[in-house]
Formats: sequence, structure tokens, C-alpha cells
Amino acid sequence: MPRSCNECSLEFDNKVLHDMHWKKCIKTVTFVTHTGEQITITHHQNGTFVCYCSHPKCPKEKGFVTVDALQKHIKTLKTTWLGPEKKASAEGEAESSGQAGQAPAFEIDISDTQMSAVTIHTPKEEVAMASPNSSSPRSPMAMQVPSLMSLVRPHAQANQAESSSAAAGIQPHFLHHPYLDSLNLVVNAELSFLMCQPCKEGVAPTAGRAHLVNKHAELLPTFDQECFDSILVQLQVAASLPNLTGPRSIVHGLMVFNAIACQFCTVIYTKQKNMREHHMKKHPDMPIPQHWRSCKAQHIKPEGAGTVHQLWEVTTQARAGEDSRERALADKLLGELEEQLKMWLRKPTEELHAMVALPRPSLPEEEHYKTLVETIKLYFEQAVTMINSTNELVLQRLNSPDPVKGIPNMPFHRHQHNGTLKKYMHLVICFITILLRDLWIIPDANMVILKLDDMLQELAPEQSCILAQLHAMLLKVWTTPWSKSKYHIVPDPTESCLALLTLNWDGSFKSTKEVTMLIAKFKYCMCLTFLREIRAHASAGNIEVDEEAACDALQPWFTEKNYSTFSRLHSLQHRASAISFSTMALPSILWMDMEAWLTLSFKGNHVAFTDICDIFKDVEEALVATWENKVLKGLELRADYKQVVDDPSNKDMGYSFLFDPRNSCFQDRACLVRVVVRGHGPFANFLVQREDELVWNRAVLCGWLQDYAELQKLLLMRAEMLSGAPSRGTELTAMLYRNTQAQDTQNLMVFGKHVTLLGQYSKMSALTCQDKLIPHALDALTSDILIQDLALACPFAEITVRICFADEEVSQLYHNHLFVNFDRLFTSNDLSTVMAKYSLPWVKFVMTINPWQHIQTTWKCKFKCAMDDMVEMDMEDDVDALQAGHSCATENRVYGLSMHSLAGAAEDILPLFLQASMGWQEWC
Repeated sequence: MPRSCNECSLEFDNKVLHDMHWKKCIKTVTFVTHTGEQITITHHQNGTFVCYCSHPKCPKEKGFVTVDALQKHIKTLKTTWLGPEKKASAEGEAESSGQAGQAPAFEIDISDTQMSAVTIHTPKEEVAMASPNSSSPRSPMAMQVPSLMSLVRPHAQANQAESSSAAAGIQPHFLHHPYLDSLNLVVNAELSFLMCQPCKEGVAPTAGRAHLVNKHAELLPTFDQECFDSILVQLQVAASLPNLTGPRSIVHGLMVFNAIACQFCTVIYTKQKNMREHHMKKHPDMPIPQHWRSCKAQHIKPEGAGTVHQLWEVTTQARAGEDSRERALADKLLGELEEQLKMWLRKPTEELHAMVALPRPSLPEEEHYKTLVETIKLYFEQAVTMINSTNELVLQRLNSPDPVKGIPNMPFHRHQHNGTLKKYMHLVICFITILLRDLWIIPDANMVILKLDDMLQELAPEQSCILAQLHAMLLKVWTTPWSKSKYHIVPDPTESCLALLTLNWDGSFKSTKEVTMLIAKFKYCMCLTFLREIRAHASAGNIEVDEEAACDALQPWFTEKNYSTFSRLHSLQHRASAISFSTMALPSILWMDMEAWLTLSFKGNHVAFTDICDIFKDVEEALVATWENKVLKGLELRADYKQVVDDPSNKDMGYSFLFDPRNSCFQDRACLVRVVVRGHGPFANFLVQREDELVWNRAVLCGWLQDYAELQKLLLMRAEMLSGAPSRGTELTAMLYRNTQAQDTQNLMVFGKHVTLLGQYSKMSALTCQDKLIPHALDALTSDILIQDLALACPFAEITVRICFADEEVSQLYHNHLFVNFDRLFTSNDLSTVMAKYSLPWVKFVMTINPWQHIQTTWKCKFKCAMDDMVEMDMEDDVDALQAGHSCATENRVYGLSMHSLAGAAEDILPLFLQASMGWQEWC
């Protein structure tokens, strides 16, 4: 039956919609807090309920939409209700008390006491500023450090008083006392801690006697604990030693060391062994530098518990006669001003980024979003699983943004890598979070969004109900024809979210190339949502008819030139692509040597060709050492071959030149396996005897597999950098050395005397729907070790992986793939990491795949490694082809094919590919 709202008389068809509307429409409501207090609150004019609880950040600019959310906020923070009047009076008292507690002037009074002591009257705030990490009777740890701007004038007054009293026991960097001088002790004036002058180290106030016992036993008879404690109180010495971090200016009185600094954090060590251990533990993914940065360092004490013995970096040596307190004050003031400037510049950008931030369950108002990410992930994973059981014509139509141009044969499909979907979902998670935060007024979709928000707030909501409501919300937003108005120039929330996602953290906008990637991710997720809707209409009786009818109904929402979100995004993608193609990129290469062309600058980094050659030399030495000492363990094993026979046209499953019966030199592939089983030499511990039987030592086998992965990594790097033009990293890491059921063209072939990696990727493949076959010839050393590896080590690796891993997928990796990284395939990041490891010592910057493509292409063009006539010869027809009744392109593609016609052009092209690889190898 219809229900009407008591506040606005609006009628609703059911109770759920009525209750959802009433929670926001109600003007005055009474509720009971967690303390039992009864509160009556009135609706604010902006449509929210404002909180006046005892929390210091309340009231917030943005109130609570419902009373339930306000009540939950008070209960979560365990605060009490003050009301508007008490809240305003409490804030006024806090401000007046803060003004009354301002720091007095810094004064130094010298009085002639019984011990000729120097008494320093210092405000508490000044002590807290000078040593924020120390605690003393005059500077408790809980005291808040004041702004540096309020201390400039008191500090100037202190300098005047100090200059007139320097003769009475105060020096620029230390506070002296006759009794402490007799014990070789002084007080550091900057940080107010006790230190020993001969030892040049800090001394805790409670460890004064212990220090004399351990280091200066001859002064122990003159030590008086009671007198010592009273003097420390007079000089306001901190109760504990300061905890300092660098880089910072020198701390006067402490010893300065020659040290080395970590390039990736602020850790300092004096020994290279300790630095290497730190790097392997804290930065395992980064290459270990061959040279560490030298620096100066200090520490409080050479030994002790906690952080007093840790080193920090000293930036600059203080000038003679300079007051370290004044310098520290100035440095900290500049740092504070710099942080304020950054905050002012970033504030608008941070607010915009907060709007599209991921759900933050740590915040009270977003605590119920903790399961949102997993729910969205499950939603799209279920959609991907529906692709295989959907009619192919429906998938082709989903992959046709412009049906006027025709429906392509390529259907809508899942990504090759499972991790790609997670990256695509990130945008949708941000988009859904925007909708749930009520940042847009969407009249037609507000009720659907609010229902999802209410479901998430339930204690134990059903997963299926949340998924259904999530689907209803996305479908509602993406099937609504958003119209512009004077007040809403960008009414579509998807387009608004896209605009916010194009912002960088520094306030700049992403490049058009990056924007096209964002739009592509949105469009893919939208197609998955439409796919779920199509499948939801399919019945068990006649699935194809239902899918076709549902696809017809939804087609205007996933094709262009319609009033839809998808069409708008597709139009923006066309414009961004056009801008990207028409924009001339600025050069990243600058030649420093215009005669021999041996020196260049890449993005400001100096690179010499001799450095590139040194990189290849280091990799060559490491490759040979890994093969001989780690894989073969010093044994002289070799598969002797003179000429290798290969049949590139053979499509049989499992074929490779290694298994060709004409290559008799590769027929015995169990050579290394027999050596291991017999336990010869260094392989003696691979098998252990237990109860009259031999058992494989899995720990040793895993260690050998890791060494084998290191060999594969070096081979992969040389294949990328020494085989002519660099291959695509993703394709190179997934290459096969034999034909498989899914791919009948192997990537490792032998053309005459050249061991060649056969690539298929081309940037035009997506447009032409055809792959190219592009050979990359390997250098002699890489070719030989790769063949030895496949003939000797790979068979033993296949046996080892079956023992170490009970996973058939891992075994198949070693059975088919050319490069394997222990228990998985290599990735482009792995390739970039090993390239950075060997390039960093020579070129002084991280040279990964992308920089190498720029640098190698530049030198290759100057050295004329690639022939200028390496172009396809299908553009013109000759007489012979016309006489045969077909074009030259047809003749080159179909008739008279040999192994030389791999690139889809005439057979004369292949020698040019091999010559391009050889030319680069000769220069290197």
C-alpha cells in the first residue's frame, strides 16, 4: 500500500523506499547516545545533521546524512554530546588558555652560588624545541612544540644576553661548570645533553658514575652523586640522551666518522659488509650498487641499547664560531616554511584526490566499506567467467563500438594475464566509492545508491544481495542519458570521475596517452557489466534467443554515436588519441660527441658507448661464471656440435631442433642427470642415504634451481640487449623453445649458423589482425650457452622441479619455455631489475627496458646497423606477378615461400634482419 512521508507528504510504493527517504527528510529527531543521554537534534539547512560532540575535530564542514550515521559516529569515538553552546564556549576557553601560555623571553642570569654554578632560566617551550625527543623536569615529553615563528624574537634576546655572559662559563657550543670540568664533562648547548670531552660521546645523567668507572677510573674519587645531580638540575640537562636522525648539521662535541650512506634510505654504516646486509634485507628488489656514497657521520655513543649508537649523516661542517643552536633554529624554520608552502600548494589537489580515493575503513564514516573492494572484485571476476559460455556473436557485438563499420571477427575476450583485471577494477572501485560518498546529486539513481549503502551497513549482509544491488547501481548509472544544464556542465558521474583521475598529485594533468588508458579500462568494465545483464536475461530453454534480444536492447548503451556514457567516453578516447598522435615529443637524446658519435646524454644522464661495452663485459663474465661454477659445479660437460639442422616449417607438437633425429649430438640429454645420480664431485650432496635408500636433498635442489634461474636471467638480458633491436619484454619472457598444442610456431630456431629468437609482436598487429615473424639473431656466446643449457641443464631442471614442487603447471614451464624464473615466468619488471643491476655501476642511473630502447635505437641508426632498404616490397607490382594473375603481395605471401619469407615480404628481407643483429653485436 502507498506510504506518505510525515515531513514532506511525498508518497512511496513500498516501505523500504519510504524508510530510506524518511531518514534524510526528517527535520527534528530524538535519539539516545551510548552513555544513555537523550539528545534532540534539528536538521541543518544544508540537509545534514551537524555533530557537536566532544571530539576536537567536530563539528565538521560536512555533516551526517542520517541520524543513524551520527549516532554511530558518537559511539565509535566514545565521545559525549556538548551541544552548540557548550562546544563554542569550550573552543573559546581553549584559545584563551593557549594565548595565556605563550613563551616568555629567553633569559640567562649568572649568579655566584656556592659551586659557582651557571643558572639558565629557559622557558619550557624553548627546551622542548631544542630537544624534542628528550625529557626532563623542565621539558616533559607530552609538551607540544610551539611554532618556530614565535621563537625568533626570544632567541634573539637570548643571543644578546649570552654574549655578555660568555666569560662566566658559557661558550658558543657548550655549557661549563667547574665541577663538571673536573670530570671532563660538559653540556651540549643545542640539545641540552651531557657529554664527555675526551671520549667525544654522550653520557646519560643516570650513567655518570658508570661512565667514570668504565672509562676514567682515576676521576672516580672526586665524584659526588648528590652534587652531580643538583648541578644537572641547575643546568637543565635532559633526563635522557636525544634520539637524532639525519641528514643534519654537526652536533658539537661528538666524534665525526667517515661512513657510507644507503642510496635508498637514510641508514648510515661505517663498514661495507654491514651496508650490504642492510641492502639485502631492506631493499631486496633493488640492485646492489658496486660503490656506496661516502659521507660524514656521528652517533651519541659507540655502544648501548636502543638508538644511541646508531649513526646519522652530517651534511656540512659548522663554521668556526657559529652557534649551533642558532643554525638549528634557522634550519628548522626554513623546513617549517617549506612544509607550509607544500601544504598550501597541494591542498586543492589533495582534496580532489580524496574524492576519488579508495574506501578508507579506518574512518568511522566509512567503516562499513571494508568489504566493498572484495565485493567489486568478485563481481567482475564472475563476469569474466561468463565469457566462455556466451554466444560468440554477442561477444563480437560487445567488441564493436561502431556497428556501422561492421562487426569484427575478434570477440570480446578476457585478458592474457590475470593481474590485468585487478588494475582495471581499480578505477571502478574509485567510481563506486564516489557514488556512495554522496558527492554527486543523481536524482534518478540516488535510491539505488542509498539501498546499496544501507546493505553495506548491515552487520551480516548476504553476498548475493550486495552483488545484485551493485549490478543494479552500475547499470542504472551507465544506462542513463545524462543531459547538460546551466548548473551541471558535466552531469555524468563517470565522466566527472574520469576528470578527477587525470589529476596528478602535484596538480598537473596526465598526458593524453595515459588518459586513453583510463578510458579503455572504464569501457572494458562497462562491457563486463553489460555482459552480466545479457546473461541475466538468458533462460535455460533458449539461451541464444534471450541473449540476442538482451543484446539488441542494450546495444545503444555500448556503441558510439548515441546519448550514452559509453559513447561519450569513446568520443573522448578518439580525441585524446588524435592529440597524442599529433603531438611532437621532445627529444630525450642529446649528442655530446658530434664526430665519432660515442657519447650522448639521455634525459640529462651522461652515457658513453664504452660504458655500454663494459656492461656487456660484466654480464658476459657473470654468465660464464654462473654456468661453469653454479650450474655445472666446475664439471667439464659439453654437448659438441658443428652444424645444427632445423626445420622451421615443422608444426608437429613438441618439435624443436633439439629433438630432430638428424642432430645426433643432442640425443643424449641425460648426461648431467647421470652425473648427479652417481654423486660425482660437487653433486655428492644432491642425494642422501636414508634407511638403505637414496633420497633427493630438496634443500640443495632448490638452491641449484635458484642458481639456474640466475643463469636464465642473464641469458634473458643478453637476448634483450644484444640481438639487434630490443624485443617487447612481455613477449621475450614468454618465448617457447618447442612447439606446443596451443602454439605451433616455436620461438627458438636455427637459420644456418644463426641461433635466432623469432618474435611476432608488432604495433600494427592490433589494426591488421596479423602477426609478423621477426627474427633476432643471438651473439655467439649467448647462442652456445643457450644450446648447452637446453641440451644438458634443462633436462635435470625438469626432474628437479618435479621433486621440489608438486605443481604440474611449474613443470610445464620448464618443459616448454625458454626462460623460467624458479617457479614462474619472468616478467618485464624482472628484466628491468637485472638490467638496472648491471647498468647502474657504469651509467649512474637505472637503465631499464624503456631507456635502453631509446639509447640502443639512437646508436644503431648512427652505426648503420639496420639497412635503409628494410621495407616491405609489396607496394609495387612487377610484370611477372601480373602475368601470373595476382599481385606482388600475393606472390610474396603464397607462392615460392622459404624460410627467408618470415616478415611477410620477399625472401631477401631475412638476411637483412640477421645482418641488423650482427651489425650491433660487432660494434659491442
